[in-house]
Amino acid sequence: MSYRDIRNLIETLRVLGYPNLISMESFRSPNFPLVADLLLWLSKRFDPDTNIPPGIDTEDDRVKLIRNVAEFMAIKGNIRLNTKRLYQADGYVIKELLKITSILHEALLSNLEREDDDQIDENILDLREFDITDKISELKFSRQLAGEVTKTGSNLYNLLTKEVDLKVARHKSIARQFELSEVESGIREAIKLINVEVEETKQLIENVAATEASLDSKIEKRNVEIGRYEKRLQALKKVRPAFLDEFTALEKELEELFVRYSIRLRCLNQLEKQFAESETAQLEKQLQITLPQIQTIPLEETDENDIFLEKEEEEKKTRGTTSDRRTQPPPLIDNRSSIDFSSDTESDDLFIDRDEPELMQSDDSLGMEIASGDRRAPSGRLVGSDDDF
Repeated sequence: MSYRDIRNLIETLRVLGYPNLISMESFRSPNFPLVADLLLWLSKRFDPDTNIPPGIDTEDDRVKLIRNVAEFMAIKGNIRLNTKRLYQADGYVIKELLKITSILHEALLSNLEREDDDQIDENILDLREFDITDKISELKFSRQLAGEVTKTGSNLYNLLTKEVDLKVARHKSIARQFELSEVESGIREAIKLINVEVEETKQLIENVAATEASLDSKIEKRNVEIGRYEKRLQALKKVRPAFLDEFTALEKELEELFVRYSIRLRCLNQLEKQFAESETAQLEKQLQITLPQIQTIPLEETDENDIFLEKEEEEKKTRGTTSDRRTQPPPLIDNRSSIDFSSDTESDDLFIDRDEPELMQSDDSLGMEIASGDRRAPSGRLVGSDDDF
């Protein structure tokens, strides 16, 4: 007996609605009337139609009461009670009473939970907040249980259909009287079969032992071979081949040659680049020399007299050119002016491919033209002077 057990018993009885008061000191000494009253009240809670005699005056009445209550609890509640402790009616009876009260208390709590679930307000339940994904696992479990129930039901039905024939055979075998000789022969045959099975298992065990021995021998051989190969590997690592010195020397020489090759290749690429740049520069110079230079006269502030003189000179020039065109014969098709060289690429190639004497003659002719073109403008300045550029 403990304080916790007494407290639990008193609280459960109070929850179940026991009408009488029970103190903590009620079970310090044997109290059979209180125990009898509790047993009768609990049996009524299980089944209100029970008829257990409540007499406790004599010893026989007390024994009948304890025996009837124990039988009733074993049948109705599947509760096994210790009748000796119940008859003592002291502190040891609390554990026996707790077996009954705990079941009633659990049933009461389950009923209260169901009533609370039934009385839930409809406003609290909202279909929009209901998530069906939470019930998927339960749905799968219920389907699995339904399948198992159908399978077990079908198996049970098949077995029950065979029960008619099996019942007849069972009764025949039970009613039949076996002779001792037949029983002995059957037992001997069973013993022989068991001996055969034992021999087979022994052979299998022996085979396993043999295979283990063969595997152990193979493992040992492999270990020996591994040790031999490791020793050979260490020996080969220590041995230095004869051609290794020559190989290292050739490797160093190859590195030096590669460095030289890379330097020379860079120099060659740089020289080719410079040669190409020089060729392009020379070609540009030749083109500048061969192409005609158009002289430009800068615009300056002139007087009205100078402008009048320039107009007269231009009129004279236009008259002279028209008279020259009338007197001169028509030009040939192959004759081209020096201005056409800028537009015709073939003529440029011809000027580039000419020999040095022809270039010198062209330079002299250009020099003469420039010298003859040095004339004074109406303003008094030289037309071909360096100030124009």
